[in-house]
Amino acid sequence: MTKFFVSFSALVLFATLGSAAQAVTVTADPGAQTGLVPGSVYDFSGQTPVVAPAIGPSAGTFSANGIDYSGGGLIANTTAVNQYAIPAGYSGNYMAVLGGQQEVLTFGGRTMDMFGLFWGSIDSYNSVQFLLNGKVVGTYVGSSLASPIAASGDQTGSYSNAYVTFNFGAPSFDEVILASADNSFEFTNVAAAAPEPATWAMMILGFLGVGFMMYRRARLSPALREV
Repeated sequence: MTKFFVSFSALVLFATLGSAAQAVTVTADPGAQTGLVPGSVYDFSGQTPVVAPAIGPSAGTFSANGIDYSGGGLIANTTAVNQYAIPAGYSGNYMAVLGGQQEVLTFGGRTMDMFGLFWGSIDSYNSVQFLLNGKVVGTYVGSSLASPIAASGDQTGSYSNAYVTFNFGAPSFDEVILASADNSFEFTNVAAAAPEPATWAMMILGFLGVGFMMYRRARLSPALREV
């Protein structure tokens, strides 16, 4: 079971996965178009959009900003009634995953720890699923997001159009599946990140320090017992 808590500012949502060792911080910023993931975002500007109200062809397979895309998502830049809607306040290309479709994102064999997207007209049946080596490590749906985020499908309200960031805190996923049970899951400004080399260096130094202290304690223990 996934639990969400909203901060006093109503901008930061905290999520804890079922495993105590796999805590995930989920940050939702209502009305914002970018979030907390370091590095640049991808806005699908390099793709050719469909002409509304077309529902195909899908975007096909392409790579951009270090992310490989494949699946049934289509690129749009306008609204098609009852099919897909441009995220509130946004101007440009976005991806729409229609009902029964999914879009798979991978990262060139890398394992990531952060993922973010500008999630438009959030619906209860939109889902974001994270996998590692083919095993699901976390699943989130629009209706899981705590108040004031509203999975109402409202195409203009700031609380149903938000930048959502998932922070696993350590390399935890190598694949993201964005899916929707009905029309549609709209998103843009996608970003993903892995820990910086400096972060890894600090972690390794910390582990070495702990190991050295344990080694010294083990070496000194017999002598201390003889005193």
